[in-house]
Amino acid sequence: MLLARTGYEAQFEALAPGDPELGSAALIPWDSEIFGFPVARYRPAVPAAAEGFAEALRGWSEERAIGLWMCDIAVADVFWKSALTKVGFQQVDFALRCTLANLQTAAIPESRIPLRPAAEGDRKTIEQIAGTAFQHGRYHADPQFPRELADRRYRRWMRNALCRPGATDRVYVLEHLGEVKGFYHVSVEDETADLRLAAVVPELQGTLFGLDLYTSMMTILKELGVRRVVTSISASNTGVLNVYSILGFRFSEPELMFHRHSLPRL
Repeated sequence: MLLARTGYEAQFEALAPGDPELGSAALIPWDSEIFGFPVARYRPAVPAAAEGFAEALRGWSEERAIGLWMCDIAVADVFWKSALTKVGFQQVDFALRCTLANLQTAAIPESRIPLRPAAEGDRKTIEQIAGTAFQHGRYHADPQFPRELADRRYRRWMRNALCRPGATDRVYVLEHLGEVKGFYHVSVEDETADLRLAAVVPELQGTLFGLDLYTSMMTILKELGVRRVVTSISASNTGVLNVYSILGFRFSEPELMFHRHSLPRL
């Protein structure tokens, strides 16, 4: 779910030419660039097929020197849970789709601290928060993945959002006593907002400042005329899930996230 929200496009191709039942694969330019090694995503086929899968996966991976594979499947997809595990994938996270269908009629709690648009002088602080505040997500949840690279990914995310923003990107900050204590990156297009990345400094997590960040963002979006708000989140991030529940979000499309490191001989 996250790739489409980075602004990069993945070019999928058949894992094995001429055999679409084996699924498709694509290099992930965003993560490959940040980590310094090729990252790929596997997309299972429907109907599911197993014969030849391991060999095709190995060949595609060796040809491109893939350092990490990722694959997301529906929770109910029992076949691919088994098939992925058999070729070395391990489940690392569990994600949910979060949707607020009509922000304009939602009862948003009043926030104590209004957000303001990020300024050039905020960039260093925002990047620092992005590199220290996150504990959840597929890379932080993967015990085999270096924490430094997982943190680097979020620092780069916000650097790009501030230095190379897309036409729909907006970044806001939560400021308290003259210091930036949190940020929110959101994309607004027509009447839909995609909540992309948000954080408060580690020492304020679990306090009302986190709630302030989210309620203030919803207030701004409401004033902008946004009706539908969407995002995705790790199911382990119960603190933010509780905030989304307070704001009236509904949860759907549960997915299991798998990783496979440095393909062994299959």
